[in-house]
Amino acid sequence: MRPSLSPFAPFFLALACCLPTLSVPLHAETWQSLSHAGLRAADEGRFKDAEAHFRDAEKLSAGFDQGDPRHATSINNLAYALHANGQYQSAVDLYLRAKSIREVTLGRDHPDVAETCNNLGELYRLLGDYEASEQLHLRALDIRKRVFGPDHPESAQSMNNLGVLYAHLKRFGKADQLYREALTIRIRSYGEDHPAAAETRNNLATLHYVQGRLTDAEELYLLAIEAEEKQLESQHPSLATTLSNLAELYRSQGKLDQAFELHERAVDIRRRGLGSRHPATAQSLNNLAVTQFERGHLADAEKYYRDSLAIQEVMLGKDHPDLALTLNNLAELLRAQRRFDEAKPLYRQALAIEEAKFGPRHPELVLGLNNLALLHFDRGAYVEAERLLHRAIGIEESHLGKDDPGLIVTLENYAIVLRELRRHRDAEEIEARAESLRTRL
Repeated sequence: MRPSLSPFAPFFLALACCLPTLSVPLHAETWQSLSHAGLRAADEGRFKDAEAHFRDAEKLSAGFDQGDPRHATSINNLAYALHANGQYQSAVDLYLRAKSIREVTLGRDHPDVAETCNNLGELYRLLGDYEASEQLHLRALDIRKRVFGPDHPESAQSMNNLGVLYAHLKRFGKADQLYREALTIRIRSYGEDHPAAAETRNNLATLHYVQGRLTDAEELYLLAIEAEEKQLESQHPSLATTLSNLAELYRSQGKLDQAFELHERAVDIRRRGLGSRHPATAQSLNNLAVTQFERGHLADAEKYYRDSLAIQEVMLGKDHPDLALTLNNLAELLRAQRRFDEAKPLYRQALAIEEAKFGPRHPELVLGLNNLALLHFDRGAYVEAERLLHRAIGIEESHLGKDDPGLIVTLENYAIVLRELRRHRDAEEIEARAESLRTRL
Protein backbone atom coordinates (compact mmCIF):
# COMPACT_ATOMS: atom_id res chain seq x y z
CA MET A 1 0.00 0.00 0.00
CA ARG A 2 1.08 3.55 -0.59
CA PRO A 3 1.62 5.74 2.45
CA SER A 4 -0.44 8.91 2.19
CA LEU A 5 2.19 11.09 3.81
CA SER A 6 1.27 14.72 3.43
CA PRO A 7 3.51 17.70 4.20
CA PHE A 8 2.13 21.09 4.98
CA ALA A 9 2.32 23.30 1.89
CA PRO A 10 1.55 26.78 3.20
CA PHE A 11 -0.04 29.66 1.39
CA PHE A 12 1.36 33.15 1.90
CA LEU A 13 -1.11 35.73 3.11
CA ALA A 14 -1.57 39.47 3.19
CA LEU A 15 -2.32 41.30 6.41
CA ALA A 16 -2.95 44.99 6.75
CA CYS A 17 -2.05 47.66 9.23
CA CYS A 18 -2.30 51.35 8.49
CA LEU A 19 -2.15 54.85 9.87
CA PRO A 20 -4.90 57.45 9.52
CA THR A 21 -4.20 60.93 8.24
CA LEU A 22 -4.82 63.29 11.17
CA SER A 23 -4.08 66.69 12.59
CA VAL A 24 -1.21 66.86 15.08
CA PRO A 25 -2.16 67.48 18.75
CA LEU A 26 -0.13 66.73 21.91
CA HIS A 27 1.99 63.54 21.69
CA ALA A 28 0.96 63.08 18.05
CA GLU A 29 4.46 63.36 16.66
CA THR A 30 5.73 60.71 19.09
CA TRP A 31 2.77 58.46 18.33
CA GLN A 32 3.23 58.99 14.60
CA SER A 33 6.94 58.21 14.71
CA LEU A 34 6.40 55.09 16.84
CA SER A 35 3.68 53.86 14.53
CA HIS A 36 5.73 54.52 11.41
CA ALA A 37 8.69 52.71 12.99
CA GLY A 38 6.42 49.74 13.68
CA LEU A 39 5.11 49.73 10.13
CA ARG A 40 8.61 49.86 8.71
CA ALA A 41 9.77 47.01 10.94
CA ALA A 42 6.76 44.93 9.92
CA ASP A 43 7.35 45.69 6.24
CA GLU A 44 10.94 44.45 6.64
CA GLY A 45 9.82 41.29 8.48
CA ARG A 46 11.13 42.44 11.89
CA PHE A 47 7.96 41.62 13.79
CA LYS A 48 9.46 41.60 17.29
CA ASP A 49 10.62 45.18 16.72
CA ALA A 50 7.24 46.03 15.24
CA GLU A 51 5.50 44.68 18.34
CA ALA A 52 7.62 46.86 20.64
CA HIS A 53 6.92 50.02 18.61
CA PHE A 54 3.20 49.31 18.30
CA ARG A 55 2.93 48.53 22.00
CA ASP A 56 4.46 51.91 22.88
CA ALA A 57 2.14 53.64 20.40
CA GLU A 58 -0.88 51.91 21.91
CA LYS A 59 0.08 53.09 25.39
CA LEU A 60 0.32 56.68 24.12
CA SER A 61 -3.00 56.44 22.30
CA ALA A 62 -4.80 55.63 25.54
CA GLY A 63 -4.38 59.29 26.47
CA PHE A 64 -6.09 60.64 23.36
CA ASP A 65 -9.67 61.91 23.31
CA GLN A 66 -12.45 59.33 23.34
CA GLY A 67 -13.33 58.45 19.76
CA ASP A 68 -9.89 59.39 18.39
CA PRO A 69 -9.34 56.91 15.55
CA ARG A 70 -5.66 56.53 16.43
CA HIS A 71 -6.58 54.47 19.50
CA ALA A 72 -8.32 51.78 17.43
CA THR A 73 -5.52 51.97 14.86
CA SER A 74 -2.95 51.34 17.60
CA ILE A 75 -4.90 48.34 18.88
CA ASN A 76 -5.26 46.94 15.36
CA ASN A 77 -1.55 47.40 14.64
CA LEU A 78 -0.49 45.78 17.90
CA ALA A 79 -2.82 42.87 17.12
CA TYR A 80 -1.16 42.61 13.70
CA ALA A 81 2.29 42.31 15.27
CA LEU A 82 1.12 39.72 17.81
CA HIS A 83 -0.56 37.81 14.99
CA ALA A 84 2.68 37.82 12.98
CA ASN A 85 4.63 36.71 16.06
CA GLY A 86 2.36 33.71 16.62
CA GLN A 87 0.55 35.05 19.70
CA TYR A 88 -2.79 34.22 18.16
CA GLN A 89 -5.25 34.41 21.05
CA SER A 90 -3.92 37.76 22.25
CA ALA A 91 -4.22 39.02 18.68
CA VAL A 92 -7.84 37.81 18.40
CA ASP A 93 -8.81 39.73 21.53
CA LEU A 94 -7.22 42.94 20.26
CA TYR A 95 -8.66 42.64 16.75
CA LEU A 96 -12.16 42.21 18.20
CA ARG A 97 -11.62 45.25 20.39
CA ALA A 98 -10.37 47.36 17.46
CA LYS A 99 -13.27 46.20 15.30
CA SER A 100 -15.82 47.12 17.97
CA ILE A 101 -14.34 50.60 18.50
CA ARG A 102 -14.13 51.30 14.77
CA GLU A 103 -17.72 50.19 14.13
CA VAL A 104 -18.97 52.57 16.84
CA THR A 105 -16.77 55.58 16.05
CA LEU A 106 -16.46 55.30 12.26
CA GLY A 107 -19.50 53.28 11.17
CA ARG A 108 -19.88 49.67 10.10
CA ASP A 109 -18.98 50.35 6.45
CA HIS A 110 -15.78 52.32 7.01
CA PRO A 111 -12.56 51.08 5.28
CA ASP A 112 -10.82 50.80 8.66
CA VAL A 113 -13.50 48.30 9.71
CA ALA A 114 -12.77 46.34 6.53
CA GLU A 115 -9.07 46.35 7.41
CA THR A 116 -9.68 44.79 10.82
CA CYS A 117 -12.17 42.31 9.33
CA ASN A 118 -9.49 41.29 6.84
CA ASN A 119 -6.87 40.77 9.53
CA LEU A 120 -9.23 38.92 11.86
CA GLY A 121 -10.43 36.78 8.96
CA GLU A 122 -6.84 35.72 8.29
CA LEU A 123 -6.27 34.85 11.91
CA TYR A 124 -9.47 32.80 12.16
CA ARG A 125 -8.35 30.86 9.09
CA LEU A 126 -5.06 30.04 10.82
CA LEU A 127 -7.01 28.94 13.89
CA GLY A 128 -9.24 26.67 11.80
CA ASP A 129 -12.48 28.67 12.19
CA TYR A 130 -13.21 28.70 8.46
CA GLU A 131 -16.83 29.82 8.64
CA ALA A 132 -15.98 32.93 10.66
CA SER A 133 -13.01 33.59 8.38
CA GLU A 134 -15.17 33.50 5.26
CA GLN A 135 -17.79 35.83 6.73
CA LEU A 136 -15.16 38.40 7.69
CA HIS A 137 -13.36 38.26 4.35
CA LEU A 138 -16.60 38.59 2.40
CA ARG A 139 -17.56 41.59 4.54
CA ALA A 140 -14.16 43.22 4.03
CA LEU A 141 -14.33 42.65 0.27
CA ASP A 142 -17.85 44.07 0.07
CA ILE A 143 -16.87 47.24 1.94
CA ARG A 144 -13.72 47.75 -0.10
CA LYS A 145 -15.47 47.26 -3.43
CA ARG A 146 -18.12 49.82 -2.49
CA VAL A 147 -15.69 52.37 -1.04
CA PHE A 148 -12.66 51.99 -3.33
CA GLY A 149 -14.06 50.17 -6.35
CA PRO A 150 -13.55 46.59 -7.56
CA ASP A 151 -10.20 47.32 -9.25
CA HIS A 152 -8.47 48.90 -6.25
CA PRO A 153 -5.47 47.26 -4.49
CA GLU A 154 -7.44 47.16 -1.24
CA SER A 155 -10.07 45.03 -2.98
CA ALA A 156 -7.29 42.89 -4.44
CA GLN A 157 -5.96 42.18 -0.96
CA SER A 158 -9.34 40.83 0.11
CA MET A 159 -9.63 38.79 -3.10
CA ASN A 160 -6.20 37.30 -2.47
CA ASN A 161 -6.96 36.35 1.12
CA LEU A 162 -10.41 34.98 0.34
CA GLY A 163 -8.73 32.92 -2.38
CA VAL A 164 -6.35 31.48 0.23
CA LEU A 165 -9.31 30.38 2.33
CA TYR A 166 -11.12 28.80 -0.62
CA ALA A 167 -7.97 27.00 -1.75
CA HIS A 168 -7.58 25.57 1.75
CA LEU A 169 -11.20 24.41 1.61
CA LYS A 170 -10.51 22.82 -1.82
CA ARG A 171 -12.88 25.21 -3.59
CA PHE A 172 -10.29 25.53 -6.30
CA GLY A 173 -12.41 27.17 -8.99
CA LYS A 174 -13.30 30.10 -6.78
CA ALA A 175 -9.74 30.40 -5.52
CA ASP A 176 -8.32 30.48 -9.05
CA GLN A 177 -10.72 33.22 -10.14
CA LEU A 178 -9.94 35.39 -7.10
CA TYR A 179 -6.18 34.94 -7.45
CA ARG A 180 -6.23 35.91 -11.12
CA GLU A 181 -8.31 39.01 -10.44
CA ALA A 182 -6.06 40.02 -7.55
CA LEU A 183 -2.88 39.45 -9.56
CA THR A 184 -4.13 41.57 -12.48
CA ILE A 185 -5.00 44.44 -10.13
CA ARG A 186 -1.74 44.22 -8.20
CA ILE A 187 0.47 44.18 -11.30
CA ARG A 188 -1.42 47.16 -12.72
CA SER A 189 -1.23 49.04 -9.41
CA TYR A 190 2.28 48.18 -8.19
CA GLY A 191 4.22 46.67 -11.07
CA GLU A 192 5.48 43.17 -11.92
CA ASP A 193 8.17 42.97 -9.20
CA HIS A 194 6.23 44.28 -6.20
CA PRO A 195 5.96 41.96 -3.16
CA ALA A 196 2.15 42.11 -3.41
CA ALA A 197 2.29 40.65 -6.92
CA ALA A 198 4.83 38.07 -5.72
CA GLU A 199 2.46 37.10 -2.92
CA THR A 200 -0.41 36.33 -5.27
CA ARG A 201 1.91 34.56 -7.71
CA ASN A 202 2.99 32.32 -4.82
CA ASN A 203 -0.62 31.59 -3.95
CA LEU A 204 -1.58 30.83 -7.55
CA ALA A 205 1.51 28.62 -7.86
CA THR A 206 0.45 26.66 -4.78
CA LEU A 207 -2.99 26.19 -6.28
CA HIS A 208 -1.38 24.84 -9.47
CA TYR A 209 0.80 22.55 -7.35
CA VAL A 210 -2.20 21.08 -5.54
CA GLN A 211 -3.90 20.52 -8.91
CA GLY A 212 -0.83 18.74 -10.33
CA ARG A 213 0.18 21.55 -12.72
CA LEU A 214 3.79 21.42 -11.60
CA THR A 215 5.45 23.21 -14.53
CA ASP A 216 3.11 26.19 -14.18
CA ALA A 217 3.62 26.19 -10.41
CA GLU A 218 7.43 26.16 -10.65
CA GLU A 219 7.44 29.07 -13.11
CA LEU A 220 5.31 31.20 -10.79
CA TYR A 221 7.31 30.27 -7.68
CA LEU A 222 10.57 31.26 -9.36
CA LEU A 223 9.10 34.59 -10.47
CA ALA A 224 7.87 35.24 -6.94
CA ILE A 225 11.23 34.36 -5.38
CA GLU A 226 13.08 36.58 -7.85
CA ALA A 227 10.88 39.53 -6.90
CA GLU A 228 11.07 38.84 -3.16
CA GLU A 229 14.84 38.50 -3.16
CA LYS A 230 15.03 41.81 -5.01
CA GLN A 231 12.50 43.73 -2.92
CA LEU A 232 12.53 42.23 0.58
CA GLU A 233 15.06 41.80 3.37
CA SER A 234 17.00 38.52 3.34
CA GLN A 235 15.23 37.27 6.50
CA HIS A 236 11.71 38.31 5.53
CA PRO A 237 9.14 35.59 6.36
CA SER A 238 7.41 36.01 3.00
CA LEU A 239 10.52 34.80 1.21
CA ALA A 240 10.67 31.78 3.54
CA THR A 241 7.10 30.87 2.61
CA THR A 242 7.76 30.88 -1.12
CA LEU A 243 11.03 28.98 -0.70
CA SER A 244 9.22 26.36 1.36
CA ASN A 245 6.49 25.99 -1.23
CA LEU A 246 9.00 25.55 -4.06
CA ALA A 247 10.80 22.99 -1.90
CA GLU A 248 7.57 21.02 -1.61
CA LEU A 249 7.18 21.03 -5.36
CA TYR A 250 10.73 19.71 -5.79
CA ARG A 251 10.10 17.07 -3.12
CA SER A 252 7.03 15.86 -5.01
CA GLN A 253 9.24 15.50 -8.12
CA GLY A 254 11.84 13.47 -6.22
CA LYS A 255 14.41 16.31 -6.23
CA LEU A 256 15.07 15.69 -2.57
CA ASP A 257 18.46 17.39 -2.22
CA GLN A 258 17.13 20.61 -3.75
CA ALA A 259 14.05 20.39 -1.53
CA PHE A 260 16.17 19.88 1.57
CA GLU A 261 18.36 22.91 0.81
CA LEU A 262 15.34 25.17 0.29
CA HIS A 263 13.60 23.92 3.44
CA GLU A 264 16.77 24.46 5.46
CA ARG A 265 16.96 28.01 4.15
CA ALA A 266 13.29 28.61 5.02
CA VAL A 267 13.77 27.27 8.57
CA ASP A 268 16.78 29.53 9.07
CA ILE A 269 14.89 32.61 7.84
CA ARG A 270 11.91 31.87 10.06
CA ARG A 271 14.04 31.24 13.13
CA ARG A 272 15.89 34.52 12.63
CA GLY A 273 12.85 36.55 11.60
CA LEU A 274 10.06 35.04 13.69
CA GLY A 275 11.77 33.08 16.44
CA SER A 276 12.32 29.42 17.22
CA ARG A 277 8.89 28.98 18.87
CA HIS A 278 6.72 30.46 16.11
CA PRO A 279 4.04 28.29 14.40
CA ALA A 280 5.60 29.07 11.00
CA THR A 281 8.91 27.70 12.27
CA ALA A 282 7.06 24.56 13.39
CA GLN A 283 5.58 24.32 9.91
CA SER A 284 9.06 24.48 8.35
CA LEU A 285 10.33 21.80 10.73
CA ASN A 286 7.45 19.55 9.67
CA ASN A 287 8.29 20.08 6.02
CA LEU A 288 11.98 19.46 6.65
CA ALA A 289 11.06 16.24 8.46
CA VAL A 290 9.02 15.00 5.49
CA THR A 291 11.97 15.59 3.18
CA GLN A 292 14.42 13.87 5.53
CA PHE A 293 12.03 10.91 5.83
CA GLU A 294 12.02 10.52 2.07
CA ARG A 295 15.82 10.88 1.95
CA GLY A 296 16.09 8.01 4.43
CA HIS A 297 17.38 10.10 7.34
CA LEU A 298 14.81 8.75 9.78
CA ALA A 299 16.38 9.84 13.06
CA ASP A 300 16.64 13.45 11.82
CA ALA A 301 13.06 13.31 10.56
CA GLU A 302 11.74 12.10 13.91
CA LYS A 303 13.59 14.86 15.77
CA TYR A 304 12.19 17.54 13.44
CA TYR A 305 8.64 16.17 13.85
CA ARG A 306 8.88 16.14 17.64
CA ASP A 307 10.35 19.65 17.70
CA SER A 308 7.48 20.82 15.50
CA LEU A 309 4.88 19.16 17.73
CA ALA A 310 6.35 20.76 20.87
CA ILE A 311 5.93 24.21 19.32
CA GLN A 312 2.45 23.53 17.95
CA GLU A 313 1.07 22.18 21.21
CA VAL A 314 2.13 25.34 23.06
CA MET A 315 1.45 27.97 20.40
CA LEU A 316 -1.62 26.52 18.66
CA GLY A 317 -3.17 24.24 21.27
CA LYS A 318 -3.85 20.51 21.31
CA ASP A 319 -6.92 20.69 19.07
CA HIS A 320 -5.45 22.52 16.06
CA PRO A 321 -5.52 20.98 12.54
CA ASP A 322 -1.81 21.71 11.98
CA LEU A 323 -1.00 19.60 15.03
CA ALA A 324 -3.09 16.77 13.58
CA LEU A 325 -1.10 16.91 10.35
CA THR A 326 2.25 16.66 12.14
CA LEU A 327 0.92 13.85 14.35
CA ASN A 328 -0.11 11.99 11.20
CA ASN A 329 3.30 12.47 9.66
CA LEU A 330 5.19 11.35 12.77
CA ALA A 331 2.92 8.31 13.06
CA GLU A 332 3.67 7.48 9.42
CA LEU A 333 7.38 7.61 10.16
CA LEU A 334 6.93 5.26 13.14
CA ARG A 335 4.77 2.91 11.07
CA ALA A 336 7.46 2.74 8.39
CA GLN A 337 9.85 1.53 11.11
CA ARG A 338 7.23 -1.00 12.30
CA ARG A 339 6.88 0.82 15.61
CA PHE A 340 3.17 0.11 15.46
CA ASP A 341 2.32 0.54 19.15
CA GLU A 342 3.83 4.04 19.11
CA ALA A 343 2.16 5.01 15.84
CA LYS A 344 -1.42 3.93 16.62
CA PRO A 345 -2.25 6.46 19.39
CA LEU A 346 -0.81 9.28 17.27
CA TYR A 347 -3.02 8.34 14.30
CA ARG A 348 -6.06 8.17 16.57
CA GLN A 349 -5.24 11.50 18.22
CA ALA A 350 -4.89 13.17 14.83
CA LEU A 351 -8.17 11.70 13.58
CA ALA A 352 -9.98 12.78 16.77
CA ILE A 353 -8.75 16.37 16.33
CA GLU A 354 -9.95 16.47 12.73
CA GLU A 355 -13.35 14.92 13.51
CA ALA A 356 -13.91 17.41 16.34
CA LYS A 357 -12.85 20.34 14.17
CA PHE A 358 -14.45 19.44 10.83
CA GLY A 359 -17.07 16.77 11.47
CA PRO A 360 -17.13 13.07 10.47
CA ARG A 361 -17.56 13.58 6.68
CA HIS A 362 -14.97 16.28 5.90
CA PRO A 363 -12.21 15.66 3.32
CA GLU A 364 -9.57 16.67 5.88
CA LEU A 365 -10.17 13.26 7.48
CA VAL A 366 -9.11 11.30 4.39
CA LEU A 367 -5.37 11.48 5.13
CA GLY A 368 -5.84 10.17 8.66
CA LEU A 369 -8.20 7.41 7.56
CA ASN A 370 -5.77 6.29 4.87
CA ASN A 371 -2.82 6.26 7.21
CA LEU A 372 -4.64 4.46 10.02
CA ALA A 373 -5.74 1.89 7.44
CA LEU A 374 -2.08 1.42 6.47
CA LEU A 375 -1.25 0.66 10.07
CA HIS A 376 -4.02 -1.96 10.35
CA PHE A 377 -2.94 -3.46 7.03
CA ASP A 378 0.64 -3.83 8.23
CA ARG A 379 -0.62 -5.58 11.37
CA GLY A 380 -2.80 -7.95 9.36
CA ALA A 381 -6.10 -6.37 10.51
CA TYR A 382 -7.56 -6.35 7.00
CA VAL A 383 -11.22 -6.03 7.98
CA GLU A 384 -10.55 -2.83 9.94
CA ALA A 385 -8.36 -1.48 7.12
CA GLU A 386 -11.18 -2.14 4.64
CA ARG A 387 -13.69 -0.32 6.85
CA LEU A 388 -11.48 2.78 7.14
CA LEU A 389 -10.70 2.95 3.41
CA HIS A 390 -14.35 2.43 2.47
CA ARG A 391 -15.19 5.38 4.69
CA ALA A 392 -12.41 7.49 3.13
CA ILE A 393 -13.64 6.75 -0.40
CA GLY A 394 -17.18 7.72 0.58
CA ILE A 395 -15.97 11.08 1.90
CA GLU A 396 -13.86 11.77 -1.19
CA GLU A 397 -16.69 10.85 -3.57
CA SER A 398 -19.15 13.11 -1.79
CA HIS A 399 -16.80 16.10 -1.98
CA LEU A 400 -14.87 15.49 -5.21
CA GLY A 401 -17.27 13.35 -7.22
CA LYS A 402 -16.69 9.78 -8.34
CA ASP A 403 -14.51 10.70 -11.31
CA ASP A 404 -11.90 12.90 -9.65
CA PRO A 405 -8.24 11.78 -9.84
CA GLY A 406 -7.93 12.74 -6.17
CA LEU A 407 -9.41 9.33 -5.35
CA ILE A 408 -6.57 7.33 -6.96
CA VAL A 409 -4.41 6.71 -3.88
CA THR A 410 -7.33 5.64 -1.70
CA LEU A 411 -8.76 3.42 -4.45
CA GLU A 412 -5.43 1.70 -5.01
CA ASN A 413 -5.00 1.11 -1.29
CA TYR A 414 -8.54 -0.24 -1.10
CA ALA A 415 -7.91 -2.69 -3.94
CA ILE A 416 -4.85 -4.11 -2.16
CA VAL A 417 -6.88 -4.69 1.00
CA LEU A 418 -9.66 -6.36 -1.00
CA ARG A 419 -7.09 -8.74 -2.48
CA GLU A 420 -6.00 -9.75 1.01
CA LEU A 421 -9.66 -10.42 1.86
CA ARG A 422 -9.90 -12.61 -1.29
CA ARG A 423 -12.51 -10.29 -2.79
CA HIS A 424 -10.73 -10.44 -6.14
CA ARG A 425 -13.63 -9.41 -8.36
CA ASP A 426 -14.25 -6.29 -6.26
CA ALA A 427 -10.53 -5.55 -6.29
CA GLU A 428 -10.40 -5.78 -10.11
CA GLU A 429 -13.24 -3.28 -10.44
CA ILE A 430 -11.52 -0.84 -8.08
CA GLU A 431 -8.16 -1.26 -9.86
CA ALA A 432 -9.78 -0.59 -13.24
CA ARG A 433 -11.44 2.51 -11.85
CA ALA A 434 -8.16 3.81 -10.42
CA GLU A 435 -6.34 3.13 -13.71
CA SER A 436 -9.05 4.98 -15.64
CA LEU A 437 -8.66 8.02 -13.36
CA ARG A 438 -4.86 7.86 -13.68
CA THR A 439 -5.09 8.23 -17.46
CA ARG A 440 -6.64 11.66 -16.88
CA LEU A 441 -3.58 13.02 -15.08
